[in-house]
Amino acid sequence: MFYVLLGIIATAVALLMFNHDQGQLFGYPLEMVASITLTGSLLLYLLSGGRTRRSGLFENLKQAAIWLLIGFALVLGYSFKDDAKMLVERVKGELIPGVAMVSEGGDVTFRRTDNGHFRVLALVNGASLPMIVDTGASAVVLTYEDAEKAGIPISELQFSSPVNTANGQTHAARIWLNNISIGGISEARVPAMVAQKGDLFQSLLGMTYLDRLSGWSVQGDRLTMRP
Repeated sequence: MFYVLLGIIATAVALLMFNHDQGQLFGYPLEMVASITLTGSLLLYLLSGGRTRRSGLFENLKQAAIWLLIGFALVLGYSFKDDAKMLVERVKGELIPGVAMVSEGGDVTFRRTDNGHFRVLALVNGASLPMIVDTGASAVVLTYEDAEKAGIPISELQFSSPVNTANGQTHAARIWLNNISIGGISEARVPAMVAQKGDLFQSLLGMTYLDRLSGWSVQGDRLTMRP
């Protein structure tokens, strides 16, 4: 019975978290569903006679208290899940450069890597691509390989636009990206370029994305983007 009831509560909490944004579950307010689940589980346990029908009153009261604590912990965890998620993301961002630290206001902050660059993990046309923030680049520039991952039809591109790189002048193809999302800041229809194969080994997050933001700033080893 213990594991059955625990499974019921765990399933209910999972459903509550999954439907958090909708505010309802099976047409009922989430708070009502949570209350009914916990109360019903406790009543079911008590009506079943506790662990055994021969259990004493003290044993049943002890088990009831345990269930109340479990229910309280689950409800508390559900209530503060957004804060817990934000805390986990912030810790990850501090420990792993490139992981976004998102504030309550939606600002996204990245920590500088040991080699002096700001690395970000961007969703480009739905593909997860590591990029280097380059404020000196006039546009977002994808490597040949990253463009393929983002679903760009490489065979149809025309590499006719002259660009200057650290290795001298070369040519790239101009494209439009359907969407770039970084730490929840999404921009649609972003002008970009694709480098020829072998010309670029890391995609660059340039000004055609950064100029879309309401602002961005660098303070010490922190880069902050504002939606």
